Amino acid sequence: MNETALSLSIIFTWIGVTLIVGVLAGIKRKFNLEGYLVSGRALGALFLYTLMAAEIYSAYAFLGVAGWAYSFGMPIMYAFGYGSLAYAFGYFYAKHVWKAGKKFGYVTQADYFMHRFGSKALAVFTALIGIIFIIPYVQLQLQGLGYILHVGSLNTLSINLGMTIALIVVLIYVYTSGLRGIAWTNFLQGIFMFIIAWGVVFAIPFIKFGGIGPLFEKLLETKPQMLYLHPPLGLTWYLSTMILSGLGFFIWPHLWPSIFGAKDIKPLKKTYVVLPLYSFFMLPVVLAGLTVVAAGLKISVPDEAILKAVELAYPKWVLGVVGAAGFAAAASTASAIILAAAGLTASNIYRIAKPSASDRELVLTSRLFVVFYALLALTLAIVARGRLVALLLLGYSGITQMFPGAVLGMFWRRINKWNVSAGLIAGLATIIYLKFFGPGNYLGIHFGLWGLIVNFIVVLIGAIFIKGDKSFDEFKKES
Repeated sequence: MNETALSLSIIFTWIGVTLIVGVLAGIKRKFNLEGYLVSGRALGALFLYTLMAAEIYSAYAFLGVAGWAYSFGMPIMYAFGYGSLAYAFGYFYAKHVWKAGKKFGYVTQADYFMHRFGSKALAVFTALIGIIFIIPYVQLQLQGLGYILHVGSLNTLSINLGMTIALIVVLIYVYTSGLRGIAWTNFLQGIFMFIIAWGVVFAIPFIKFGGIGPLFEKLLETKPQMLYLHPPLGLTWYLSTMILSGLGFFIWPHLWPSIFGAKDIKPLKKTYVVLPLYSFFMLPVVLAGLTVVAAGLKISVPDEAILKAVELAYPKWVLGVVGAAGFAAAASTASAIILAAAGLTASNIYRIAKPSASDRELVLTSRLFVVFYALLALTLAIVARGRLVALLLLGYSGITQMFPGAVLGMFWRRINKWNVSAGLIAGLATIIYLKFFGPGNYLGIHFGLWGLIVNFIVVLIGAIFIKGDKSFDEFKKES
């Protein structure tokens, strides 16, 4: 068997295993909306941990981090900083999300906004924000899948064909099994990509340069600018992006169904205690990107840096192993995001427009929109391809605007539908202006954080002059 055939066989064997496991998780099951979107709130600690780890560490972590390290060097370390901030916050916050979801039967993030603020209009608005800004995240995963299958097949498969194949696989098990299928596949995906990151990718600088020390000595000699926070991604960008991403981390709509899916508060707490350990997955990836720089290799697509690093250190067929792990990283996150977008549409747009819709009708609506959003993301990935980290940060910029309502609204009576809505509009208007019409990262501060600052100012002014409404009293009394 030649190297191309061996590499392809490894990738497609793993894809086949993923598909079988995902379909078996839901075969012959009749799901209600709660069962389809949040796995019947029955996930234990092990499945919850692997579900969250695999859906958090995506094509961004496997490809984008290496690509950013290859392009800019040390600024990529913001990824470790914001993870630490996010997990510390999430440990204390997620339990409140879970308790509210358990008590009131939430299956989406927008369900919380509708119930807490007593506003169907705000629920629709936040659902639309979630859908619009989550689509670039799906696009990110599909692009990553395309790069992985293209390079992993030794350029036999085109990027577009790779994206299409991967999308079909993900669609089948998400359509069939919902969050239960994602939890089962992510159990395999999370373990596999962690093993490959440390068992294969971590060895690259040792094979190429004899160790991590010699790698950095080579960089210091040839590319010293890669080892400090240089313009345009200097210290201000680093700090502002870390804060934006750290605050927005658990505001992503696809993470809320995972929290709702926990069967108890104890497995949720255990998950948040050990989840930060999984972030070490990214360390070998960063080193792989820097290895490509130190080796003097020029690549046209920076997001393929980790795959090029594998080519530097191993026989070509090993790309099949790493490609399978990359598929695991991207597919595990793409599946959760697509399901979340579909759930927001069914629960918070379709059901509001048609209150008489049956549970069976809502599940069918969710499944149809799983297909729709997947195809939309594929179209964008084909016609408007972008850098993976840039796509992620664009999504963060919009999603984080829901922070005041999602977090302050959970605890403070004066946060109501009026100041939350005004803050959202002001924050979104700010990021749209800065990103598309203004100076972008003004004063070096990420444009998404500027939006959140304006958002907070508007919300707090509203909290001073507008008294809280009865929705908070009812929310706290009932909970």
